[in-house]
Amino acid sequence: MMWKVVSASAVGTSHTSNGAACQDTCFVDVMEGNDCQKYLVCLVSDGAGSAVFAEEGSDLACSTAMESIEVSVRDDATCLGLEATVSKWVTDVQAAISAVAVSRGATPRDFACTLLGAVIGEDIATFFQIGDGAIVVSNGEVQGVVFWPEAGPYANMTHFVTDADACSSLQSISVTGQMKELALFSDGLQRLALSFETKLPHHPFFEPMFRVLRTRTPDECDGLSSQLIQFLCSPQVNERTDDDKTLVLATRQTE
Repeated sequence: MMWKVVSASAVGTSHTSNGAACQDTCFVDVMEGNDCQKYLVCLVSDGAGSAVFAEEGSDLACSTAMESIEVSVRDDATCLGLEATVSKWVTDVQAAISAVAVSRGATPRDFACTLLGAVIGEDIATFFQIGDGAIVVSNGEVQGVVFWPEAGPYANMTHFVTDADACSSLQSISVTGQMKELALFSDGLQRLALSFETKLPHHPFFEPMFRVLRTRTPDECDGLSSQLIQFLCSPQVNERTDDDKTLVLATRQTE
């Protein structure tokens, strides 16, 4: 069954007030592994507000991670769930950002960003995360949060993929079974999408959007992106958050 995916990023009101660009990035792709399976890859990165090149950092993190994951999927998809494989995706991102930083006379901290991702095959899935934001997944019966949003050592701080010790704060897990629906989002949506009391997804946030997505064909999903951007920029969202917002939704279910 084919995946139906919609994704969008929208600048937060705190950024528009000072003319700053959106510092979130998301990448989505479907690729074929050497096992002839199709793999859905979803990535989200949130550039640190204090980083000079946050927007570039998040974009580079996603593009490099996607390239590194594609190599793993193409060369040996059976290794996707190994901790060493996921760690290599992270170190590849760090190397790419470090190289750009050196060429610019900057430091990796100037490109600081979070990174979370999902690589989902027919009956196996690998999830990983450094920093805040969250991944919500459903097997068609139960919906849950893969990793509860990670906080840093101080209030209002988090971990970044650019940290020298990023691999020590890397969370990753590989699970078997067919994942039916998936959502990834940056921390700008955490208070809307999650129940911090129960540490569960906030079902009323996701279900209306998944309900629409289930009725579409893969070819019809592009037209939903503009609607998703409108939602992310709506007063009902901006009243709850002034941060940049990124949301990726994917389903292989139908109504």
